[in-house]
Amino acid sequence: MPERALARSRQLVVNFELQDADGLADHINQRFSPVRIEPVRPADRFSMSGTYGQVAGIDFSRSRVQGEFRVFPKRLYDGVFFIFPTVGSLVFHQSRESFASSPTIAVAAEGMACRSMDFLFDTTFCGVVIDRPALAARMSALLGHPVVEKPIFQPSLDMASGGASALKSLVMCITSPEFGPQLNRASLTAERIRETLVDLVLETWPNSYSEILHRPPPMIAPQHVKLAVDFIHDHAHMLPSGTELAALSGVSLRALQAGFRRFAGTSIGAYQRQIRLERARADFLREPGASVEDIALRWGFTNAGRFSRYFKAAYGVFPTELIRRQR
Repeated sequence: MPERALARSRQLVVNFELQDADGLADHINQRFSPVRIEPVRPADRFSMSGTYGQVAGIDFSRSRVQGEFRVFPKRLYDGVFFIFPTVGSLVFHQSRESFASSPTIAVAAEGMACRSMDFLFDTTFCGVVIDRPALAARMSALLGHPVVEKPIFQPSLDMASGGASALKSLVMCITSPEFGPQLNRASLTAERIRETLVDLVLETWPNSYSEILHRPPPMIAPQHVKLAVDFIHDHAHMLPSGTELAALSGVSLRALQAGFRRFAGTSIGAYQRQIRLERARADFLREPGASVEDIALRWGFTNAGRFSRYFKAAYGVFPTELIRRQR
């Protein structure tokens, strides 16, 4: 039997010290997306220093900020920011409301909904940023089947709760002078840290999958459901009917329909539509100059108006709004 390759993740842990807006903007641009930074008062000056780490889709940091400023994203980032201040406050202004973090309140902020972020007073904090693909991949592994709906996290969490305290303690540990530098030389440890951070977030921070994750372990999906799911993912641009998928899977249509409802939690058609919407959304983020009609047709939606309504129901914004934000 051939040996199984060990999973290894590229990682980086560095200390940083930034003395002006340009340095901070460059730091954010390199990992997340382009931003504009403005001081709260025109004459204000600020600095930021600390330890920053990155492991395959996961970013973590321990930072100290002196001064007050605002950060405005020029392009939205598809990830979730989990922030734990020990001094001062960070305020996230999202599409419909704002959430303020403090030494007693941790915040989970959606990158795709963030309009601006305020650093108020001299602030010391630690944080974790997890991109959506990493969350989706881990959730799929935990549930045993691809997830259709993205996890939605409760926007704020009392630091007195065990989950918030444990997350903060873990980030403080891996960014410490004794432990952090070791991750640059320890690929296997970095991979375990990555999984631990994501699992701890999913299990302890209240989210739309919390109830499911705390149920008894799910049963393994039968082979015919896996075959159909794999075909849908590998050929998302095609539009096979339920009957055709059943034939490919070697079962009756009724058996496949029952399998999808039991193990995927939705109908065959709804599952196909969600996968095509996910591919369309990824294309909008990757190709901000593309038209709604072109992307819709690319993924089998012949009616652009109906496609826009489906998109709005799935992601909370119309495709035109997402394109406008990207530009």
